[in-house]
Amino acid sequence: MVNVDQRIFARSWNKNENGWMNDFLKNKSGQIKFGEEILNITVKKLESNDELNQKISNAYLEKYTQEHNIEYAKGISQPEYNNYTIEFFIN
Repeated sequence: MVNVDQRIFARSWNKNENGWMNDFLKNKSGQIKFGEEILNITVKKLESNDELNQKISNAYLEKYTQEHNIEYAKGISQPEYNNYTIEFFIN
């Protein structure tokens, strides 16, 4: 997950039809554990042509600079992942 303009976004690395992202999109709500706290959330898919996608890609590259994460950050910041971006809203 990354924070862009005080908003929370995540992308699906696997682009899996049966993965967490499509589960959230199908149900439009769910829960995320943040430390010891359980947060109720709703989600919305970001359009692949939304201008925020570039900021989100940059946020991934800036956040995940550890040697073992660089490959993933570079991959998930590619334009093909724009279509696999969702925004989280804490209820």
